[in-house]
Amino acid sequence: MVEEEKSFFSKVAALAESLFSDDGPTKSAPTADGPSWIKYVAMLTGILAAITGIIAVRSTRLTNDAIYESSLAVLAQAQASDAWGEYQADSIKARILETQIATSPALADDIRAKLDADTQSLRDRQPELKKTAEEKTAERDNHLTDGRSRLAEKDMLEYASLAAQIGIAMASVAVMTKRHQVFGVATLAAIACIGLFAYAMIQHYLPLLFGNS
Repeated sequence: MVEEEKSFFSKVAALAESLFSDDGPTKSAPTADGPSWIKYVAMLTGILAAITGIIAVRSTRLTNDAIYESSLAVLAQAQASDAWGEYQADSIKARILETQIATSPALADDIRAKLDADTQSLRDRQPELKKTAEEKTAERDNHLTDGRSRLAEKDMLEYASLAAQIGIAMASVAVMTKRHQVFGVATLAAIACIGLFAYAMIQHYLPLLFGNS
């Protein structure tokens, strides 16, 4: 697979180099329908149009994913805030009870026992509340990171889409003007589009293959 990709890009690079040469991609005489390189225009525009369609669908999905991750981050933040608030409230209540016990030596034994039990109950709840708050905070950070990753991938795909549009436009101009140098620009734009698209896909799927989402 790697060798095929290298061969493909080598052929594309050779084609681009020949397009900028004075002799064009081939040294054969132009046909009645136009220069010999014209036959590559339809293939190039077809490839770029297909990639543009894929990018549009993928960008929409990435936008929705980013919004979803943002919503989950907001929810996790609210849950973390609730847990921290409850943790702090229990800490204040326990402290008040401890102060009341310490400053009231004349308390009846049954009342003192009840206050001690209430204080211990509040203190026992705190470790679990703290753990929940920390977990929800970490969950919020993970969702924010995932959302930023989706938006970064979307930005990369938008650059690829821009390169595709430039390639299609230059290919159209090349056909109208019969200038192989313009088609060379279209080919370079296509190479940039394919490269950016491939990079975005690798960045997304390579971690998944190794079990890192």
